[in-house]
Amino acid sequence: MRLNISKLLVIGIWLLVIAATVSPVASQTPTSVIRDSVKNKVAAELAQIRQAVAKKGFVGSISSKSDATITLTTMQNTTRTATVATDTVIKLAGNKDGTPSDLKTGDYVLVMGDVDSQNTMTAKRLLVIGKPPEEKRRVIPGSVTKVSATSLTVQNAKESWTIRISSSAKYTKNTKLSEIKVGDKVIVIGTVGTTANSLTALLVHEPSPANP
Repeated sequence: MRLNISKLLVIGIWLLVIAATVSPVASQTPTSVIRDSVKNKVAAELAQIRQAVAKKGFVGSISSKSDATITLTTMQNTTRTATVATDTVIKLAGNKDGTPSDLKTGDYVLVMGDVDSQNTMTAKRLLVIGKPPEEKRRVIPGSVTKVSATSLTVQNAKESWTIRISSSAKYTKNTKLSEIKVGDKVIVIGTVGTTANSLTALLVHEPSPANP
């Protein structure tokens, strides 16, 4: 935990003031009022310092590392830094014990520990985990440029998509694939295929034409 040295000096001075002004008199005197005020300020400063360090967890892939520091890139494309010490508990794939030297760029990790006010973590525990699957569901709006017995080709302002239409595909209207024509406007929800710009349709929607 990194403490602000100037704050520690102020706290020390306040504690000395408290010690010097302790009075055995039970009644509320000006001295006791000052003492109580200083005591409350000390408590507030200590609470602020404690709040500067919080228990947190970082999740992301290791984008760079040194002997004692790793930098993570999260799924939100933000950067997080963690200090990994020799006493950090490290678990590799298969729950095997590891050391900082076992960590590699590209590893997807969960890091837990203390985070200071600069958002830098002192790692207590680090787990190498599998990267969660990316969301493969997409929404493709556009105009139909080609129709076949099992697929549509849909063009929008950015790109062209090949839409596979299986028997399990649903329609929001009483529509069949054979009723969709070139030039129709559609919105297709489906899962991305292994081929670029390919989609297996889950739902096909034909918006109502705009009123003239």
